[in-house]
Amino acid sequence: MFTSSKRSIHPSDAVARIMVWPVATVPGEATLLEVAESLAADGIGAICVVENGHLAGVVSERDVVIHLAQGANPEHVTAADVMTTDLVTAHPDDQVLDTARRMVEAQIRHLPVIEEDKIAGFVSMRDLFEVLIDVASHEEDVVVVPSGTRVVVRQD
Repeated sequence: MFTSSKRSIHPSDAVARIMVWPVATVPGEATLLEVAESLAADGIGAICVVENGHLAGVVSERDVVIHLAQGANPEHVTAADVMTTDLVTAHPDDQVLDTARRMVEAQIRHLPVIEEDKIAGFVSMRDLFEVLIDVASHEEDVVVVPSGTRVVVRQD
């Protein structure tokens, strides 16, 4: 049986407690093939694109699949060509629940955590689900809906 040694984390805790570090990065000139290889090798769903020492964008598995499905040549298209540049980010001190809400509202599954203009970590929906599901499993009669509202379920 698998036993987790994770400390108890709550939705009001800082996202720094669940963010992943180190963060996988590629330069903007990396080919789509190199991006896909990095994603596969690290078993991750998104990678940060760094240019001039700063976060320039994010490429997700979805970005890779969309461009390949549209006929892009993975040896000629670069990370800079396909990366998302309109980034939604978090700060390490942001609450887990607030970060989850931000991701749902932006319809994204991966989010860079930025501190003092540097990449401090990375968070995925999977990381957030673990915390939220753990809380929900201890409060069987309470459901948290996407707006963050806690709904008490009564069984009369």
